[in-house]
Order: sequence, then structure tokens, then C-alpha cells
Amino acid sequence: MKIIVAKNIGFCSGVKRAIQIAERSLEQDQEPVQFLGTIVHNEQVIEKFRKSGVRFLKDLKEALPGTIVVQAHGIPPIKGTNQSISFRDATCPLVKKTQLLAKELQAEGFQVVIIGDKKHSETKGIKGYARKAKIIENEKQARSLGRFKKIGVISQTTQNLKTVNDILRILKTKTKNLEFYNTLCSEVLNRQKEMREMSKKADAMLVIGSKTSANTKRLVEIAKKAKKVVWLINTYKELNKKNLSNVKTLGIISGASAPNWEIEKIMKCLQK
Repeated sequence: MKIIVAKNIGFCSGVKRAIQIAERSLEQDQEPVQFLGTIVHNEQVIEKFRKSGVRFLKDLKEALPGTIVVQAHGIPPIKGTNQSISFRDATCPLVKKTQLLAKELQAEGFQVVIIGDKKHSETKGIKGYARKAKIIENEKQARSLGRFKKIGVISQTTQNLKTVNDILRILKTKTKNLEFYNTLCSEVLNRQKEMREMSKKADAMLVIGSKTSANTKRLVEIAKKAKKVVWLINTYKELNKKNLSNVKTLGIISGASAPNWEIEKIMKCLQK
């Protein structure tokens, strides 16, 4: 079996930064160190920090005096925090930029539209900076949107480029003044592009990452649209359950929060 490995694999720069901030917090900051959110969307990473003594919070009300590390996907603005709690902000710089842009557009009188998944923590965080914003997930929702004098459009950073463009075409019919700001992550777009290219060469695709990761799920969707056999696995143990015997050429790529140590284990299993 021939194996093609993507150039863009393992942690993206935003995830690396978030993990470095979290590790530094464990070394230097007042205990307990608490994560507001899951830091990144990967179970192996979460478990590693859990074993290091990190407390995971679903709500700020659960926090104890100590340190809070904000997840890479960001959160809505925090008001009235306890002075006995210090914060480390691990929000991806691109996500932070998108949050502030949403706030600015709303202040300028734009109807803010966020192209993204309503239930995703990043999208919720962005909307927290522009509470009157509309979240659009698909073309159907875009068609049902009312008309506005001016619309400012941003997107969840891990959205599919084609989805964004399809929705934009519809939003242009809803106003005479539409401003689009491309907030898509270039690293995520590069992985999507590479997935399309690899799908032309491979019989099947192996995507490494968590089912909870939005950018990882986009890669799976691209492979399916290319009518390729695609397996999504998060650990090397899951590889043993897949039948690769009839695959001549296997393409391997990962989501942006897939840990390199798990990718190495999977590659060793394939070599055996």
C-alpha cells in the first residue's frame, strides 16, 4: 500500500500557542489552574491536562480562586470577575481579531452576520461581542434572512470556503451595502485544499482528529464529496478496526488539533 502524507498535519499555530500558554500557566500561575472550555477540541489533549491537575469549567460560576485559562476558540466577554482569579487568554489571535471585528461592525451600524455553526464555542464567543448578530449555517437560512440597509459578514475561522461563498451570493441579494471580511484561517484553508488534491490521487483517506473538531469534520466532508472512502480516527487503537486490505493508495491528513504524538503512533502502526 502506498501512503501519501499531507504537508499540513498536526497542531496548527493557534493550537500550539494555546497549549504553550496552558503549560506555562501550570508551571507559573496560582493554583488551581482551571480551563474555561476545553482548551482545544481533542480528547487526548484534554486528558493529558486533566492528569496534570487542571480543573475543567463549563461555567465561570464554578471557578475557584486561582487561575483560569481561556480556550483557543475564545469565549464571550467576561463581566464582573472575582479579583482572586487571574486569567490567561489562550484565544487564537485570528479568533480574537474576528471577535473585535464583530464588535466594531455592530458599533458602526451594520447588521452583523456570522457564517458558522450555531452550537460551536467559537461562534458563540464571536456573537458575544455583537449580540444582535445573526448566525447563518447554510443557504436555506440565508434565504430566509430579512433585508437590511447594510450587512457586515464575517465567518467562523474554520468554515468551509465553498460554504462561505455560497452563502455570500445569497446575502448580497439582502442589502445594497454588503461588507465581507475574510476571517477564514489560512492554515485551515490549506488543509482543505490539500484534502481536495489528495482525494484525486488516493483510493481512500484517513483523517486524524476528534469528532468534536469542526475543522476536522470539514476535511471528512470534502473527502465524501469527492466520493472517496474516508475513515476518521482519533487514536492509533481505532486504526485496528479499519479494513485497509484493499486500499492501494492511502492519503493521510489531520485536523488542526490532532496531537503530533498520536499521529506518530498511527504512522508506526501503518508501517507495521
